[in-house]
This record gives sequence, C-alpha cells and structure tokens, in this order.
Amino acid sequence: MEGTIQYTLYIHILVGSIALLTGAIAIFSKKGMQLHLTTGKIYFWAMTLVFITGIIVAGYRFNRFLFLIAFLSYYSVFSGVRFLKLKNLHKNQNPKWYDWVAGIINGIANLVFIGLGLYYLFKENNNLAGALLSIGFGIGGLLITYTNLKPFVVRPSKAYHWYLAHTGNMMGGYIATLTAFLSTMVTRFELMNPFLAFALPSLIGIPLLLFWQHKIENSFTKPQNT
Repeated sequence: MEGTIQYTLYIHILVGSIALLTGAIAIFSKKGMQLHLTTGKIYFWAMTLVFITGIIVAGYRFNRFLFLIAFLSYYSVFSGVRFLKLKNLHKNQNPKWYDWVAGIINGIANLVFIGLGLYYLFKENNNLAGALLSIGFGIGGLLITYTNLKPFVVRPSKAYHWYLAHTGNMMGGYIATLTAFLSTMVTRFELMNPFLAFALPSLIGIPLLLFWQHKIENSFTKPQNT
C-alpha cells in the first residue's frame, strides 16, 4: 500500500507542477484568446487530478494541511469553471444541484478546519503555526463558499457577474495552490521563513486580483458613462 501511495504522490507532484505552470499562463494571457482557453482547460483538469491524488495521500498519511489545501483550492477552481456556465443567473438561470452540493461540502470542510485550528491552539502544545494555517484557510474557505452560493439566492444585478466570479475563483485557487507549493518547499529545504512562505502568495496575489477585478468593472461600466 505504501508503494501505491508513493506513486500517487509522484503523480500529485507532477500534475501540481503542470497546474502551476498552465495556471500562470492562463492568468497572464489575454482573456478569450486560444492560449488562455487551452491553458485554462489544462489547469482545470490538472487541478482535478491534484485534488483526487491529494485527498488519497492526505487520507492515508493523515496530512491535515494537504487535505485542507486540496479542498480550498479545488472548490475555487471548480466554481470558477462553473460560473462560465452560469452567465445568466441575473436572468433567473438556476444553478445545478452539484453547484449547491460542492458549496455545502466545502463549507462543512472549512468549519472542520476552523475547529481543527482551535484544537491546535488550545490543546496541542500551542501549535501556533498549525492553528493560524487551519483557522486562516478555514475562514477564507467559508468566505469563498458564501461568495459563490450567494448569487444562487440573491440574483446578481450585474450582467458581467460571471466574469468577476470566474476571475476571482481561478485566481483564488491558484493562490492556494502556490501557497501549498511554497510551504512544502520551505518544509523540505528551509528556503525562507515558513510564515513568509505561507503569506507571500496572498500578499502578491490578492492585490493583483483586486486590480484585475477593478479593471473588469471599468471595462464594462466605462462605455455606459460615455
């Protein structure tokens, strides 16, 4: 069994590397062009394999960090792709049942992660790093769940809601994946301070995401104001 898990881990590392590369190309390539579409599809399927192999390895080795990242990153990517199919929510389009199920499962998982972080904080020798990791990602995961499920109940007012949701989710999934990569590298090779490795993707990625979403808002609203 250990040999099978080891091979699964190799596959996880391989598809994770592919996801990091194609995700970066998709993010920085021109939206709507063939390069963006192709690398985006490869990124999604690579992330699907990252999720499956990550859950297998995390379950066998009881790796809570890998389990946490797998849920958070894949739900964001899954939702990012699904919003391309949910462009007419503002026109009373209804989500599929699996859109609800994915969000509910992710919400439950992140509540568990918050509980795990509290356990680390108060019970397990004051494991501050583990506590901050679990609580931080748990809260972030809940916010992502809320943001993605809200348009299913309160219809969005903007026709381009799907573009904002797609960009936000795909970037969020990439930030989580990059965080996992850097944190793993730091653990193995001590390349930098662990807290810096944990925070760096968010410190760079979130301002970049906000910039792009502001740019999207301007691109849709500017013609109406002229």
